Amino acid sequence: MSFSSDVKGELARLENKKQCCKLAEIAGFLRVSSSIRLAGGGRLGIVATTENAAIARHYKKLIKDYFSSNARLAVGDSQMPGASSRNRYYLNISPEQKSMQILRETGMMLIRAGDDYFSDGIYQPIVRSKCCRKAYIRGMFLSCGTMSDPRKGYHLEFVLDKEQTANDLKKLIGTFVDLSASITRRGDSFIVYIKKAQYISDILGIMGADSAVLEFENIRISRSLHGDVQRMINCDNANVDRALSAAEEQRGWIRKIAERELGRTGSPEELADTGSVFWTDGLRHLPAPLKEVAFLRLYKPDASLADIGETLVPPIGKAAVSKRFARIKTLAESDM
Repeated sequence: MSFSSDVKGELARLENKKQCCKLAEIAGFLRVSSSIRLAGGGRLGIVATTENAAIARHYKKLIKDYFSSNARLAVGDSQMPGASSRNRYYLNISPEQKSMQILRETGMMLIRAGDDYFSDGIYQPIVRSKCCRKAYIRGMFLSCGTMSDPRKGYHLEFVLDKEQTANDLKKLIGTFVDLSASITRRGDSFIVYIKKAQYISDILGIMGADSAVLEFENIRISRSLHGDVQRMINCDNANVDRALSAAEEQRGWIRKIAERELGRTGSPEELADTGSVFWTDGLRHLPAPLKEVAFLRLYKPDASLADIGETLVPPIGKAAVSKRFARIKTLAESDM
């Protein structure tokens, strides 16, 4: 199972103790997952769909607990073109099972100027308290939410078909301290999404997925440590590359001084032999401190400046060695 499915499985096992939170969660779920059907005589029915059997059973029980309505649960193929081939679970709520009452109490059907109308946004009286806002977001996620595997990346989103609902959900998420979401358009859908790891962890906790939060944080810490180690390795490799490049440049200065002193270019054999007369004669006029670091660089082409400094008697620091090589560079580039 995917990480997203595990989160939904955990959320579907939660039980609301407060009646207000039961209503808020039902409203959040039905706001996105349900459609309205004519039932004859001007009456309306509700059909809510999901691809998750545990979610279907969860809301059948929740609707029965709050509304004393026995929604009929059916299983069938998706009726939407382009949908996946997996089974879908249908919660059918007929007028006899209080469909009109459910529409009104969840804020899906409101009255304006004496006429009924269907609303697109979140019914604000349902989400006045913090606990109800948490329950509503949980219902929304179980209806239309998904998230990526945190081992691969951080992304949590709600896929909505109404812009007003998306804007209201973004505002609802923003009511929690240090938490925010963004909105984008994808085809005919409006996506409310979160990409920051800390925000995803927070919203999982807000919805009540405590086990998922622990697993998410463990993965997040592991990824962070791996990233730190990789950055250290990359930094070390870069330092080694820079040190080798600097050492080769220093050897070039030394060779230039020796060749100028002898009036000829050293042969490959002479250049390879650090004890050859070419080096001994070519560097004989260098001041003793410079000659010391020059020969150490020839003998130890891979040594760092600190290593060269520690080899000298008495030892000197890295900065002092660097100054000596700076003087060698000046001599190499001068017209002496």
